[in-house]
Amino acid sequence: MTIRPLGVTCAAAALFLIAGCEEQTPGTASPQTSAVPTSTSEAPATSAAAPSASRPSATAATVSEATKPATGGAVAHTPDGAASVMEEYHHALGAKDLETVCRITAPAFDGGMKECRSLTPMQFGMFSDDDLKKLKLTRVDRAKVQSKGADKVIVPPAAIAPQAAMMAAQPKTFTMAWRDGTWVIID
Repeated sequence: MTIRPLGVTCAAAALFLIAGCEEQTPGTASPQTSAVPTSTSEAPATSAAAPSASRPSATAATVSEATKPATGGAVAHTPDGAASVMEEYHHALGAKDLETVCRITAPAFDGGMKECRSLTPMQFGMFSDDDLKKLKLTRVDRAKVQSKGADKVIVPPAAIAPQAAMMAAQPKTFTMAWRDGTWVIID
């Protein structure tokens, strides 16, 4: 998608409509970094009373499916990992964190990171104070995230709560893909 000068309101609104464009081919730009800090917890440490050989391997499977980004967090290569990144995206919008928003959404722009960095600040200005608070509290219902293969998930609007007024007015389905060891929004 190439966004030409449309005015602040139209350009920012276009960011929310990217996922709704059926005819659009997802962008191919890669994010500048693949680090995605999340609140995903790592396997608990074993105590001396419980030797690691007797522990179930469920946590080991989660850790083996995860990638360790440069910032130290782990992002699981699962729909749950995608949901965590989607939450991080919304929290970053609420905090007006340009770097995090663009690290997660740059692949959705034809112009990649450069285009994201130029348009996203306009989007920040469109949110009310109440919207910013809601974005910081966003949670994604993991049961509503739809897996579309090993490297693609769909996050429908009903999976995201609470919703900022601007997003609720124009509900959008997010498509996420596993790229370079993390989940990113591609549409």
